[in-house]
Amino acid sequence: MRHMRRFVLLPILMAIASWPGSLFALDCAALTDTGIPFAITSEIVTRRTGEASTTRTQQTQVFRKADEVTIYTVDSPALYLRTRGASSLFPVDAFYSTEPADPRKWTYSIGPTVHLARGQPVSYSADMKSADGRLRMAARMTLELLEAGTLELSGCRFRVLRYRRTLEGLADRHPVSNSEELTFAPALRTTVASILRIGDIEVVTTPTTISLDFKHIE
Repeated sequence: MRHMRRFVLLPILMAIASWPGSLFALDCAALTDTGIPFAITSEIVTRRTGEASTTRTQQTQVFRKADEVTIYTVDSPALYLRTRGASSLFPVDAFYSTEPADPRKWTYSIGPTVHLARGQPVSYSADMKSADGRLRMAARMTLELLEAGTLELSGCRFRVLRYRRTLEGLADRHPVSNSEELTFAPALRTTVASILRIGDIEVVTTPTTISLDFKHIE
């Protein structure tokens, strides 16, 4: 197993999920140089103080266009979240399969092309509204670039950036607060790993494989 270069503080060191002699060789150039759809399979470990951890598997399906990326976070064929935006860091549309009549929209006080320098967090507001215009969340967020590195997944190497994002605000009039470490791959235009902390709960997402051969959720 190789570790992400310089990501010594990240407790979820990326695993290489490749097998020599596999029947299907992954086209790494197509992944980084074209908009070909792909899917990442991840292990999700949830820990809570005083309780046993739980582990599950999740699939992320990514469809890239020139100015938009559509991302499906899939727990089962009937249970998924679909987002659209310039990248996974700034989704604009959100659709929950469990609430098909209530798609959501995000607006931000900054644009998705904002320049981030290491150690200089950017603060911005983020609002989410229902289809009927009702405000579902109003938050103040910060996004900070922590470091750069590479990860190897299924035999392909990707340049990645690690961010810290914090959120403070109201969701349906209830206070919300969390922090998240996000490992983002610019060429893939998606987040490939994360650590979410909400109070005494920690959710760690670690990618295990990336594939071009998968069943589209829609």
